[in-house]
Amino acid sequence: MPTYALLETRPLRQPGAVALAGTGRIAIGLTAIALFAATASTSAQTAQTLETVVISGTRTPAPAADVGSALTVVTSAELEAKQIRVVSDALRAVPGIAVNRSGPAGTFTQLRIRGAEANHTVVLIDGIKINDPFSSEVDFAHLLSAQVDRIEILRGPQSVLFGSEAIGGVISIFTKRGAAGTMTEASLEAGSFSTVSGSAALRGATEQLIYALSVNALRTDGTNVSRFGSERDGYNNKTVLGSVRWKPTTAFTLDATLRWRDSRTQNDPQDFNFPPSPTYGLVVDGDRSTDSNQLDARLRGQLLTLDGQLEHQFGVVRSKTQADNFATGVFSSGSEGMRTRFDYQGSLRFGSAGLPQVLTLALERENLEFVNQGPTPASAQNQTRDNDRTGLAFEYRVRLPSQTAFTLSARRDRNNLFEDASTYRVTVAQPLGNVKLRASVGTGVTNPTFFELFGFIPGSFDPNPNLKPEKSLGYDFGADISLLGGAGQLSITYFDTDLENEISGTFDSTTFRSTSINLTGKSKRRGLELDSRFNLNADWSLGAAYTYTDSKQPDGQPEVRRPRHIASASVSYSLPGKRGGLTLAVDHNGRQQDLNFTALSTARVVLKDYTLVRLAGSYALTPLIDLTARLENALNLKYEEVFSYRATGRAVFVGVNARF
Repeated sequence: MPTYALLETRPLRQPGAVALAGTGRIAIGLTAIALFAATASTSAQTAQTLETVVISGTRTPAPAADVGSALTVVTSAELEAKQIRVVSDALRAVPGIAVNRSGPAGTFTQLRIRGAEANHTVVLIDGIKINDPFSSEVDFAHLLSAQVDRIEILRGPQSVLFGSEAIGGVISIFTKRGAAGTMTEASLEAGSFSTVSGSAALRGATEQLIYALSVNALRTDGTNVSRFGSERDGYNNKTVLGSVRWKPTTAFTLDATLRWRDSRTQNDPQDFNFPPSPTYGLVVDGDRSTDSNQLDARLRGQLLTLDGQLEHQFGVVRSKTQADNFATGVFSSGSEGMRTRFDYQGSLRFGSAGLPQVLTLALERENLEFVNQGPTPASAQNQTRDNDRTGLAFEYRVRLPSQTAFTLSARRDRNNLFEDASTYRVTVAQPLGNVKLRASVGTGVTNPTFFELFGFIPGSFDPNPNLKPEKSLGYDFGADISLLGGAGQLSITYFDTDLENEISGTFDSTTFRSTSINLTGKSKRRGLELDSRFNLNADWSLGAAYTYTDSKQPDGQPEVRRPRHIASASVSYSLPGKRGGLTLAVDHNGRQQDLNFTALSTARVVLKDYTLVRLAGSYALTPLIDLTARLENALNLKYEEVFSYRATGRAVFVGVNARF
């Protein structure tokens, strides 16, 4: 299991890499960088030192200069400047990421990295994988940003690190931890649509103990999901976070982490009544709701031996998710998923100051269980399914005297329900003056979800127990460039991924039921990512990002809900005396295709592009009390991120933050 504790010298984004020419050749690109690095020893000795950041892009923390994968870091300072309240809103500005929310706050929210599917992303909070065992996805609607200290987005196939689902990439969320002494903070915010949110936290540290406890909540009456009628669809979320780190000696550390979330989402149904009406396939007003909760717990120990050269990590994780769906107040269906995981990792650091090396071996044992519940106890689907997986992973890292850093990783997973899988990853990074060149190539695998294999939706979805795992091969090339004496950064990435056995939904217009199948042939995902940041002076900072994604099915059709063009920009101003600040943020989402279930077939529709404008400001009333104000969707655009699901219009919020 990778180490998740992070350190940094100052906030730094490292989103990814300059493309080497054309569509690229894996072997040629890696060889070119390696040969170039072999002649660069003299230049490397006089090169500017890239800022050191310890990250989780490998199985053990590594300096940023050694990481060859495309990585973006979002800090708490950025979240506070934009007054982000849900994590998905922060990720809209990250290169390579497309977000689709099915209506107002709290409705189902999917995220796709580099054109991959929503269940191709692994999400971790403080090292705990929170993907739902039932769907293998994470509903980002429920991830509040309160207490988030840092978000790391690692793009490209990462199954060698995290196993199944890591085809598109990995999102690691780290919550705030205690520091010396004791600190208490609280916040309260209210605004449009009868929205109220708040947070309270207690954090601190002693010589042997670091602790943090927080309670976070959001409630809103929402807006109407449907294009028709005026019924509002509201949302409630309560999240509790707790962590304790005990370090009785310099050689031993014990961490305990707990996360509990309880939420209720109101939504509207799609009209699939027969005979078909003019609203067939569209979202119409109706009394539908989902009650869901999630409990994640982790215990991790760390032991240092051989004078700190050999590190042992051992841990256990237990996660449980449950979702119950209701129609007009009557239970209609539900699901329950459980994950139990045991892991061990041993890392040996050896070599010399001029040739540092790390060798890591890891063993993981995981059990997944799920049950899909029908409306009555007699439902045939009310049975538990499970899958046991054993993973063995290896990683070797080395930095040569020329400062060239290599990472070689391999993994083997054995499943009792799916075919076994082997994955690998190779990365190389080379700092040269104010430029860092890098490249990576890796494979990924995503097992069919329990829902696709065994789940059901009464009257509309049939499972397919014969599905095969999806497999991918992906690579990227690029560079991070330091500009203006370190005050600016420019990053460029070219990526290319092929996917086999893509799982796709199919709709039978005669039975009006759908199921999942493996597509024949390869799906292609290619694109370019640009990211930049400039600190003009002590008061002004600018940022901009752009992603081009060409994501196609084996038959050449574009993948749905993957816009070709995504862009974002922001400008921030700090008030004199650091008494507050103003931030203007713009997120643009280009045109994209989606599906429209008509009475006779499944048709494709084009969702128009949209641009969301956010203006956020804060003012320090006292050294311990801040006032905040925010305007969202300032242009009051009418748009849909998912076909027929109406998004929220203009909204205004004001709040107060206090520290004690």
